[in-house]
Amino acid sequence: MTGPTPATSTTDRICSNCDGFATAAISSGGRDARGHLHTLTVDCRVCSGTGTVSAPAAQLAGGRA
Repeated sequence: MTGPTPATSTTDRICSNCDGFATAAISSGGRDARGHLHTLTVDCRVCSGTGTVSAPAAQLAGGRA
């Protein structure tokens, strides 16, 4: 008999700086000889491109933040 998967407790939260959209593709406006658009991929500075940040220690300990 199988039941529902229990919820896992994670210590990570969605990054408040990028809202989980950690990497963006930015167009530089130019095109190469084959017509492909030049793009740069840029990661969020706060979460380093993961989309999550660790929870504060006070929250993990059950104290007030």
